[in-house]
Amino acid sequence: MTWKKKIKKLLPDKIVYGYEVIRTAPEYLKALKVKSQIPEIKFYSDEETVSLIVKERKSLSRFGDGEFMWMSGESMVSFQDYSAEFASDLTSAFKSDNENLLVGIPHGVFDSSKCNLYAKMHWRIIRANFLSRLVKFMDVNRVYSDASITRPYIDYRDRNYSAKIFDLLKRIWDKRDVVIVEGEKTKLGMGNDLFDNASSIKRIICPAENAYERIEAIKNSIRSNVEKDTLILGALGPTASILASQLCDEGYQFVDIGHIDVEYMWYLRHAILRETIEGKYVNESGVKTCSDVYDNDSTYINSIIDRVLS
Repeated sequence: MTWKKKIKKLLPDKIVYGYEVIRTAPEYLKALKVKSQIPEIKFYSDEETVSLIVKERKSLSRFGDGEFMWMSGESMVSFQDYSAEFASDLTSAFKSDNENLLVGIPHGVFDSSKCNLYAKMHWRIIRANFLSRLVKFMDVNRVYSDASITRPYIDYRDRNYSAKIFDLLKRIWDKRDVVIVEGEKTKLGMGNDLFDNASSIKRIICPAENAYERIEAIKNSIRSNVEKDTLILGALGPTASILASQLCDEGYQFVDIGHIDVEYMWYLRHAILRETIEGKYVNESGVKTCSDVYDNDSTYINSIIDRVLS
C-alpha cells in the first residue's frame, strides 16, 4: 500500500472526498475550455428501459468510456487485454440492429444534473476527452438506454433517487428464473437481498480477468445449461456487452447488469467513497484482492451450475 493510500485510509471519508474534488479541479477546469459539439441523442428513460426489458423481454448491452477506447483501437490498463477481434466484437455489438437489443451509453456525458459534485466533474472531463470517440460510433436515429442505469448510487446526490432506481431494477428479475454469468470474484447478491425476489438463482462462473478469451466456451455453457425462457444477468465487464448482443441474436434474454451489486452494497452502507466490500472484487477501490468469505457458503456453492475458467 502506498503512503497516499495509507493516509487516505486514516482520514474520514468526507475529507477524502473533498480531497478528490480538489485534486480533480485542474483537469475539470481544463475540460470546461473544450467546446464539444454535442449531438442530439435520444434516450429512453430508466422506466422505459425497464419496461421494455420486463414486458418485451429485450436484452441490454452497455457501453462506457472504456468500451469506446477499445472500439477506437486503444488499449489501457484493465482486467481485459486488447485485441483487434475483441474491439471488432464490441463494435458489432454496439451497432447491432436487432430490435430485441437495447444499447446503453452514459447519459452523464450529456446530462449530469442529478449527480454529485465529483461525478459532475468526472462526466465533464469524460465529455472533453471521449465524446469524439463516442460520436463516431453513434446513430442519431437510434434511441439509447442509459448505461449507468445499473449504477444508481455512488455518483448521485439524492438517496431517494437511488432507492427508486434499485426498486425499479428489481422488477427485471421479479419472479423470474435467473442465471448469473459473472467473474469468479463477483458473487452477485451474496451478503444482501438484491435478488431475493427472483424465483431462482443459478450461476455460471467465468474468469475474473480476460473473460473475452473464453467467450466461446461461455456461450457453449449457456447453450448447454440455460433455457431460453430463463433470464440471464451478466456481470463480466466488456465481455458482457458482447454476450448480450450475440446471445440476443440466438434468442436469449441477456441483461448486462454490471456493477449493480457493488452499488447496492455501497447504498446499504451509506458509502461516500468507492470502498472495498468483503468477499467481492471491487476494481474501483484500488484494491486488487478480496477475501474468500463466500467461497464455502452453501447458498453460493449450490447455485453454481458450471465453471468456465482459464
